[in-house]
Amino acid sequence: MLQDQAESFIADYAASEHFMFLSGPAKEGAEGLLAAFFRALTDRGLRDLQDVKGKDVEAVLMESMGRLDVPVALKRCVPDILEGCFAYLKDTGRFPPAGAWRMCVETVKPKFLAGLREDGTLRGTTFKKQYTDVGRNDPCPCGSGQKFKKCCMPLIQ
Repeated sequence: MLQDQAESFIADYAASEHFMFLSGPAKEGAEGLLAAFFRALTDRGLRDLQDVKGKDVEAVLMESMGRLDVPVALKRCVPDILEGCFAYLKDTGRFPPAGAWRMCVETVKPKFLAGLREDGTLRGTTFKKQYTDVGRNDPCPCGSGQKFKKCCMPLIQ
């Protein structure tokens, strides 16, 4: 159901005046990117546009859209394409809740663009482990005062 609604909205948006405001590279790939966006929402388990929340829009933009195999110039246009489509849906009354989605995209846009490298790949996040390593002869982290090898180490082996 979400895919059917999305296809209708994408076709209407592509034929609208709002679409004409997009830049050259954005216009060429807008329909495919919008289809990929709504497909990613469906992959998240959403079945109806009424169920889509701002957090879903943010998650798809940050997690899925940056991983698409499209030219770098087009990838940098993704937030603008989404904003334009959501503005169209709200302004025409086709789907007024899209205004909240647009505000979400506006908020996340700097973070999305900052996460793209020059070659279009995504910057990774640094993983920091939440614990410290415990050696055999270190005091046990449980606080018993015994050495780790005599206290809790046998329990985890």
